[in-house]
Amino acid sequence: MKLKRITRIGDEAHGMKKLHIPALVFSRMDSTRLPGKALLDLDGTPVLGRVLARLKMSNEIDGIIVCTTTRSIDDPIAEFAITSDVQLIRGDTFDVMDRAKTAAVATKADAIVRISGDSPFIDPDLVDTMVSMHRKSPCDLTTNVYPRSFPPGMSVEVINAETLDMLDQQALSAANREHITTYFYRHADQFKINNHTATTPSTDVDLALDIKDNFVFQNWLAAQIPDDANLSAILAAARRYTDRPLKDASV
Repeated sequence: MKLKRITRIGDEAHGMKKLHIPALVFSRMDSTRLPGKALLDLDGTPVLGRVLARLKMSNEIDGIIVCTTTRSIDDPIAEFAITSDVQLIRGDTFDVMDRAKTAAVATKADAIVRISGDSPFIDPDLVDTMVSMHRKSPCDLTTNVYPRSFPPGMSVEVINAETLDMLDQQALSAANREHITTYFYRHADQFKINNHTATTPSTDVDLALDIKDNFVFQNWLAAQIPDDANLSAILAAARRYTDRPLKDASV
């Protein structure tokens, strides 16, 4: 498949409008390994609430859209998004690309920031860095996972809307449509990809919420740090947990 290269430069310095880049938070209730994790109480605040609160600290994103499914099981997520004063898009359960495309069109986005709803410690400063990086050097994908040097749960992917539209029109597999960016990484020679690398790699810490053990750790971590803790403070606290005696691990 021959893909069109992105050549547009969207920066005020070049006499063009500032790229409009909202953050899309993808969330569902029916996780196989940890059902209902989106709204689990994490030291007094639902997981999704923590994601949204931290994204609201960003200075660079142009709005927040929760993207969930049209199924009744995900009605609580939709209701939570509405009461949290963010936008809401609902669509197909597995066709996540279609949800992303719908949100991009609805907000007239030039690019979208893909954030997982199971990232309650997402760092707004990191998001700002990634969005600024994309604005200064627009490409198909600005990412921090190619290769990964930040912890799971700190993944940020800024996807060019034109590229997303182009892929949406291709005959991609169901798996590629569900995971959106896997096609980029598997066919990297066809895209312009910018990767943001951590000054000090920190993949030894896992901040993604996937299983019950993650939740026990994250509940402890949330109680140790202020709500606006930056990545350095989060990592420092997380590593203290690793060093705690086994008998205290569930505290």
